[in-house]
Amino acid sequence: MIGSNNVRRFGIVGAAVVLAAGTWAARRLNAQSASSPAPAVDATAARAGPLEARRVEVVAPQRAKMARLLDVPATLDPHEQANLHAKIAGYVSEIRVDIGDAVRAGDLLAVIDVPEMIGEIAEWEAQRAARIAARAVAEARLVQARTLLDVARSQLRRADADLSLRELTLCRRQELFAGGVIPPEQLEEALNQHETAAADVAIAQARLDAGEADVRSAEAACASADADVAVAEAQLEKANTLMQYTRIVAPFDGVITQRLVDRGAFVQSAAATSRPVPMLTIQRIDVLRIFLDVPESDVPFVRAGVPVRIRPFGDWIEPLDAAVSRVASSLNPGTRTMRAEIDLPNPTGLLLPGMYAQVTIELDAQENALTLPATTLLTESGQAYVFTVRGERAVRTAVKIGRDDGIRVEITAGLGDDDRVVATGKGLISDGDPVRPVRKDTRL
Repeated sequence: MIGSNNVRRFGIVGAAVVLAAGTWAARRLNAQSASSPAPAVDATAARAGPLEARRVEVVAPQRAKMARLLDVPATLDPHEQANLHAKIAGYVSEIRVDIGDAVRAGDLLAVIDVPEMIGEIAEWEAQRAARIAARAVAEARLVQARTLLDVARSQLRRADADLSLRELTLCRRQELFAGGVIPPEQLEEALNQHETAAADVAIAQARLDAGEADVRSAEAACASADADVAVAEAQLEKANTLMQYTRIVAPFDGVITQRLVDRGAFVQSAAATSRPVPMLTIQRIDVLRIFLDVPESDVPFVRAGVPVRIRPFGDWIEPLDAAVSRVASSLNPGTRTMRAEIDLPNPTGLLLPGMYAQVTIELDAQENALTLPATTLLTESGQAYVFTVRGERAVRTAVKIGRDDGIRVEITAGLGDDDRVVATGKGLISDGDPVRPVRKDTRL
């Protein structure tokens, strides 16, 4: 039994030794084959052998809108903002709003207590009433003076008529007396009557002059009274206007974003200090405003209506599409940029002033451009080309590219709408290689 086992063990060991020797010989042979030069192969024979058609995925050019994209960082600003200051000094008696409150235009936000203004208004109201009364007296005097002036004019007309009659009578009697028809007494009577009529005309003229002077004086008094009333009314209006300044109202619909005073606080007029502090700040946020500074090289392509995409920072807000609302049409000499603005509707209030955003502007857009996925392009020595499939063979085709948005490129020359362009496997083929095209499922 022992001898039989030993024979079996020696057999196994011998087989192992033989196997190891064979493995070593094989590795040695391979090493020698690798280090020795391979036998030359006839080039003509190699070319004569058929190449296997390589499977490639192809895409067709697509017509699409292409634009050069300009990314500009921006901050969202309120469409309108107002710092509400006191325009009159006094104590704050009411504060009706706090930060975050939505208000409507004309809403009363705060009240300033100015007791002395109430007394001033009462004083000027009394002044106005007194001056209106004085004006009424002056107007009555003017009416009376004009009436007396009319009477004086009438008296002057009668006196003139009587003087004319007395002059005729005197002339007749002078003729009769010269002819010896009447005695001297009648001539003297006519002379006396003429003198009396002339005196009556002088008296009537004096009364007319006095009446005209009285009218002028009454008119001046009325004008002065009117001026006094106007002054009183202007002062009263000024006092009432100042009283209106005690009421702080919302200038537009918006949200209170800052409150810097409390009830009982004394506030100064903003005009009385070099560094005024607002009582409240209100912002309109249903529409936000975005300011952009466009580089000089891109200015010709930016105008009102150009599409933009706005990407606020934060994954919780989806990108928003909008358009440029207005441009400055002038460059800043210091920065060589042009200011452009975007009005961004914000009906839900999800966007807030102060947020950062990335704004992408479409520049030099071209509708219906012939485009390819950017991954289909190859370049050599600065020349762009693609592989097209014609007759089941790959054909190297030079192309000219235009706009490039990083995903697709515009092809301005070299391809047509019906061409098939290699999208996958283009790096494994050469010009003229047989290919087996299949349409790429995923559209880039």
